[in-house]
Amino acid sequence: MRAKVICCAVLLSILLPASLLAQAGQVTGVVTTGAGEPLVGVTVAVQGTALGAITGPTGRYSIADVPAGERTLTASYIGYGTLEQATTVAAGSTVVLNFRMVAGAINLEEIVVVGYGTQRREEITGAVVSVNSDEFVQGPARDAASLIAGKMAGLAVVTPTGDPTAGTQINLRGRTTLQGPSNPLILVDGIPGTLETVPTQDIESISVLKDGSAAAVYGSRASNGVILITTKRHQGGAPTIRYDGYVSQQTISNRPDFMDASDYRRLIDDGVNFQDFGYDTNWQDEVLRSPLSHRHSVTLSGGAQNTNYTASINYENAQGIFLRSDNQEVTGRANIRHSMFDGKLEAEGNMVSRTQSNFDGPDYEWIWQMAVQRNPTDRVMDDEGNWLETSTGALRYQNPVSLIMEENGKEENRSTRMHGTLTYTPIDRLRFSLMGGTTRTNGLSGSATTFRHQDHTQTNNFGRAERSTDSGYDRILGLTGTYTGEIADHNFTLLGGYEYQDFLDEGFDASNERFPTDLFGYDQLQRGSGIIEGDGGVSSGRSSYKLIGFFSRLNYDWQNKYLLTGSVRYEGNSRFGADHKWGMFPSISAGWRISEESFMDGVDFIDDLRLRAGYGVTGIAPNQSYLSLTSYGYGARIPYGDQWVQTIAPTRNPNPDLRWEEKDEINVGLNFALLDFRLNGAVDVYRRDTRDMLYNYSVPVPPNLFGSILANVGHMQNSGVEVELGYDLIDRPGLRWNSSANWSYNTNKLVSLSNDVYNTNDCFTNGNTGAPIQQSTHRVCVGEPIGNFYGFKSIDIDDDGVWIVERPDEFDDDGNLVQAAHPISIEDITEADRQFLGNGLPKYYFGWNNTAQVGNFDLSVNMRGAAGFQILNFERMFYENPNLTAYNMLRTAFDPIYGKRTLDYDLAYVSYYVEDGDYVKLDNATIGYTIGETALGGLSSVLTNARVYISGRNLLTLTDYKGIDPEVSTGGLTPGIDNRANYPTTRMFTLGASFGF
Repeated sequence: MRAKVICCAVLLSILLPASLLAQAGQVTGVVTTGAGEPLVGVTVAVQGTALGAITGPTGRYSIADVPAGERTLTASYIGYGTLEQATTVAAGSTVVLNFRMVAGAINLEEIVVVGYGTQRREEITGAVVSVNSDEFVQGPARDAASLIAGKMAGLAVVTPTGDPTAGTQINLRGRTTLQGPSNPLILVDGIPGTLETVPTQDIESISVLKDGSAAAVYGSRASNGVILITTKRHQGGAPTIRYDGYVSQQTISNRPDFMDASDYRRLIDDGVNFQDFGYDTNWQDEVLRSPLSHRHSVTLSGGAQNTNYTASINYENAQGIFLRSDNQEVTGRANIRHSMFDGKLEAEGNMVSRTQSNFDGPDYEWIWQMAVQRNPTDRVMDDEGNWLETSTGALRYQNPVSLIMEENGKEENRSTRMHGTLTYTPIDRLRFSLMGGTTRTNGLSGSATTFRHQDHTQTNNFGRAERSTDSGYDRILGLTGTYTGEIADHNFTLLGGYEYQDFLDEGFDASNERFPTDLFGYDQLQRGSGIIEGDGGVSSGRSSYKLIGFFSRLNYDWQNKYLLTGSVRYEGNSRFGADHKWGMFPSISAGWRISEESFMDGVDFIDDLRLRAGYGVTGIAPNQSYLSLTSYGYGARIPYGDQWVQTIAPTRNPNPDLRWEEKDEINVGLNFALLDFRLNGAVDVYRRDTRDMLYNYSVPVPPNLFGSILANVGHMQNSGVEVELGYDLIDRPGLRWNSSANWSYNTNKLVSLSNDVYNTNDCFTNGNTGAPIQQSTHRVCVGEPIGNFYGFKSIDIDDDGVWIVERPDEFDDDGNLVQAAHPISIEDITEADRQFLGNGLPKYYFGWNNTAQVGNFDLSVNMRGAAGFQILNFERMFYENPNLTAYNMLRTAFDPIYGKRTLDYDLAYVSYYVEDGDYVKLDNATIGYTIGETALGGLSSVLTNARVYISGRNLLTLTDYKGIDPEVSTGGLTPGIDNRANYPTTRMFTLGASFGF
């Protein structure tokens, strides 16, 4: 009997689970980002059960034995929140359920890259903003900055040119220096680099350290902020291959409306003094094209958990809108990581090799100027097929087509970047890291005045050729130690480190003229006779410097409510003077998580409320070596006795007090997250003071060796406000819409420019209009902001078509008004009648970004803009004057001025050509479609994450500005200039695809 019972029990134990399994099914699928890239390490779980899985390297998961019926699955990932989807599981079936996770609502546990380490978002006390790859601007990008254009308050990303070899201009929190560098410090995986160091598709995240308290740990390089770029790495698992590629076409974004041949002939009949050569040529069409560009990237990744690798190869061929303009780049990247001794020791190696080559012949900006101003009744070639050059009076036009076709050259730049890291963790809370690396660069090029044919129509020197080469290295060694401790409610992390860096740059250049043949180009410079006659030359140069830093940082929090961060860096730089080789850069910041206080328990709609305040000191080092040392230069040879002697004379005074420009910054900020983290944002208010600002001062000779000296004297102040908001408008399975916006305000003022030792005028002028006007365009004055336009304020036009300008108020030495402002003819003015006409630096920048998902479709729309600034429109100033009939002109040249009559006066720099530059751009719109497993059919077993998209860039600009594009350069001391020879900006349309294996 007992045996029968036992047999029945055994039989039931076998059959019962089998019957239960027959009532269960399987759920499988892929988890991807909004851009269709696989997400590794996502936790997918079945609600109400203990069932779950973690996605592998392809983003795929599989959960077996899911009970039949209506089930809800969740996918959760740091930085992406949690996404839910409901499905029906039938007994014995396999359900495919894919998740597309878009980084949207803030996650306080998200790890953010900061200086020399990482922090949880909730612990950050400085002004730090991070953007993940899923949030990047979609479509083709020039460089890393293009990925975050309009994404961050306070970071201005400007694309003022359509040149395919040019990158973006970036500026963080306004202009803070007169002569020092203005770009932020760029670090790629902790190693100094540039925005072009790695291809954009290899970037995982970008963090920006905006304020002094966050950036001070980088010392004398961090006054303009720090941008930390982190590249993608494989997390382990089966090998995968991923392809990303696109093809794009460009057009000029806004063609200027110049007169054509029919306009010329009509105006000649009306008595205008134009020349008619009898032809009809659109010179813009002759030099422009509709370029086709393409990029391809293949990434291979894989390995086990202890050893994994990532390798990629990227090729890009970017054509410009001018004939023969192009830029080709090939970049290879490899990363390998190995963990040993139970994870206590980890080694990582990285290498990036980049080659850039482009046609380097004519100056395309000069070609554009020649194309727009050349007579449209002229022709490109004469009857014999020779390039046609035409003289008009004292003016000689250059044929823009011949400039392109008759100049040849090539520029090649190569860089190899290798670095490795050893990380040792002897105990759980203690970690040491040793990092070393080198970046080597070299270039070989013919300059913009490369070899010219011996019968070149523009020269009489029988050809000219030039060849130059440059090379350099940047070596770095760093050692850091990090200890994380916890005592009761007190948590802290202590960082200490040492960093060494040295740089070397050298170059060589040779040129010659008068070649007997054009057969060899610049490859046989010795064949020319110009150098014998003093028309060629050879030059070379070399410079180097070193940097050493010791730094430490303490991060502390008590009960996760009260946060404190303090850092200090002691740094030496060989570019400083003998008496100031070392400097100290401290910072301190604090945070209060108000939402964690007991009095906030009943406020359910507030999820996080964090008040921050910080102070930090950073620096700007001189941008050249040896500026603190006496410098001598060779002059002419003079006879001395019976021989010629080379003269030598001082060209620079010594300054042992030369040091860094010091910027101290106060920042107060507030972070918040509301409505279950669906609404989040931040507000920051800051003030920056740059002291000991570098400037060249006139000094007497003797006692000085030279008539000027570079010294640390000036003081500039910057202040502003930044606001960021993000909201998950819709968050449902298969339907999601996230919107974010940012706005920033910045103003600056030059506080002083003199002290007791070095004095100079309180104002100086900058910029130049060029011939034939020949006037400065800007004026910098103590007590005023940088970027002020300075010229004559036009208010009317008289009956003869002559400008009437406003003479400014006149005051005596005591500040009493002597004569009020009044109108006067421009023919009677003096230099004293010039006044401020506006400012070329935008006071406001803003962005509005939207991402949406509907089923398998995804859409991203990015808008950005700027306001509160003016632009000097050179194109109108030079080509909107009916008196200059030797040049072609805009059709508006004969429009009435101030609604009265046509202008009848020479070219002049007046306020009539200074326009408001406010604009809003539809900068990017991308729509993509992820091809599901059903559509892939049998390919779904090998092909994953297949996505196609179309994208448009620089699609629409809303502005009252009359030039080609209001997005002009804001760099230097002459911002807001729209030169008549600017390389025109373009509009781009792209078709792309990506998929993995």
